[in-house]
Amino acid sequence: MTQTLNNSTDNKLRYLAPVSFLFAGLSPEYIGPFFTLIGFILVLKNRLGTKKKPQFGDLGISILIYMAWMLVSTIWTSSIISSLASLGLWSLMFAGYYFFTETIDSETDIDTVMFFGGLCAGIAGAIGVGQMVLYHLDENISRYFNPFWRFIDFGVEKLVVFLPDFITSKMGSTTFHSFATRGCGTYSNPLFFATVEIMLFPFAAHTALCFKDKKKNIIGLVCLVASLGGIACSYSRGPYIYAVLVFAMLLLYGGKKLKVLLAIGAVSGCGILIVFNGTVKRLLTLLSSDDISVNTRKVLYDAVFDMIKNKPILGYGTGFDNVRQMLHNVYSVKQPHAHNIFLEAWVEHGIVGPILLTAIFAVFFINVIRLIKLGHKQREYGVTLLASVFGFILCGMTDCLFYGFKPLQYLFMILGLSQAVFALYLKKKQ
Repeated sequence: MTQTLNNSTDNKLRYLAPVSFLFAGLSPEYIGPFFTLIGFILVLKNRLGTKKKPQFGDLGISILIYMAWMLVSTIWTSSIISSLASLGLWSLMFAGYYFFTETIDSETDIDTVMFFGGLCAGIAGAIGVGQMVLYHLDENISRYFNPFWRFIDFGVEKLVVFLPDFITSKMGSTTFHSFATRGCGTYSNPLFFATVEIMLFPFAAHTALCFKDKKKNIIGLVCLVASLGGIACSYSRGPYIYAVLVFAMLLLYGGKKLKVLLAIGAVSGCGILIVFNGTVKRLLTLLSSDDISVNTRKVLYDAVFDMIKNKPILGYGTGFDNVRQMLHNVYSVKQPHAHNIFLEAWVEHGIVGPILLTAIFAVFFINVIRLIKLGHKQREYGVTLLASVFGFILCGMTDCLFYGFKPLQYLFMILGLSQAVFALYLKKKQ
């Protein structure tokens, strides 16, 4: 891979990616993006100083093409504020992708990011478990720690009232919701918590199984178990199933690691069933014909498919508010979005939206499979990245993750990490 940083700034900037990977998930949603923004500004300053052209890679170019169509879709939007907000969010997250590709150019860098990702999963997972333990001990006290940053959220809610009406009227909500009976970790809601934990526990598994340092192996193992416990305490039924599928994908490590993973999975599963037996009861509610969430989703998807039928080619324009207003005012469905990333892309951007979104993941999967075929350390990196992105896609089948800061931020950081890995190994092979 072409050296991207000059020697004078190399040591200063190479720690930005792992630090962002750790603290973006542990800080509030409205603070996390600043880590990648600061990293992007510093990397861009260095890039301008060296007068080198940016290298986005095939993966980055596919993302930029999707964002370009988002921009085109603003032409027929009915809510320009919502459109600009969506474009701004994606631009901010792409800054994270770019700065990861620019600062990661060695196995040491990759391993450091992997370790910090697993550490983030473990800490947030442990907080989620602690929230549910505290809930069962004292409900009155637990509400002050769930969500973890609730005491800061109160201050942010007070600041929102000073925003102009034309902005707040386009927001799905001007307050943070409380989920007293479900663990949220350091996130604003249990679904985002479970989603990012599913994306990050493969990094904890990588640390536990693939590192040569025994101390880090132990730390990785603890973080992996804590992360799985956090997912269980989120009481999010879809992520329960997705976590099992992602864990099963890690079996592609093969060899002795496969046996160790099976043992970890068995012990963790038994522990969750014994300590958090409510997870089984929660999962079984999916089979109930009276389940509110299942029935609501059916009505929602019926409305979404009808919207697609009415405007299949161009959609309703970029922005969540377009979809929300249609669902509320036309279909009387009190949901803010399509609860599926591909359906949301279709409703907003027409048929081109899901095609371009699929292309992003197709580019990723093609390259990661090539990486896995190289074997050895490259196989370990490939399996970890494959499981992580696959986890995001699975969670995106039953929730729209594009309006959540942390899930989208981690997707872009992981894709940036992936592109850096591809550039390091696949170009050498060529």
